[in-house]
Amino acid sequence: MNNEKIQIPENVSIKVIDGVDTGNDFAITNKTMTIGRQDVCNIQLMDRYVSNKHCQIVFRKDHFTAIDLGSLNKTKVNDRVYVQKNLKNNDILTLGKTKLKFCWEEQDLTSIDESDDILGDDKSEEDAIPDSDIPLDENGTDL
Repeated sequence: MNNEKIQIPENVSIKVIDGVDTGNDFAITNKTMTIGRQDVCNIQLMDRYVSNKHCQIVFRKDHFTAIDLGSLNKTKVNDRVYVQKNLKNNDILTLGKTKLKFCWEEQDLTSIDESDDILGDDKSEEDAIPDSDIPLDENGTDL
């Protein structure tokens, strides 16, 4: 068994470029970063169309992969729905109604193997629905 500590590259981040949390910038500092609404997530978003635990960003040897966690409104990368997608610098992730930009300027693009990517079922943004565990009043507004 290999007990070496995995070295996460420096200067890798997720920037919120559109949505409720616009302007937030999150450093990727762990091998696995969970994104969602729950406060236990490494990256917590306030968008009610984002699932409690929506997706993960995972460092795999020499690249990062976005993995959908069975979210209600799916995870899109560059406007395509994926279950799993190897990320490149400046890729745009859409979670609910929030757009995130993956930033890793020093990335070695020769390490990206798109044969690992797994497409999901496409769902338009108009079909997005709020996650059902958010309490709403009789008008459908968050409580």
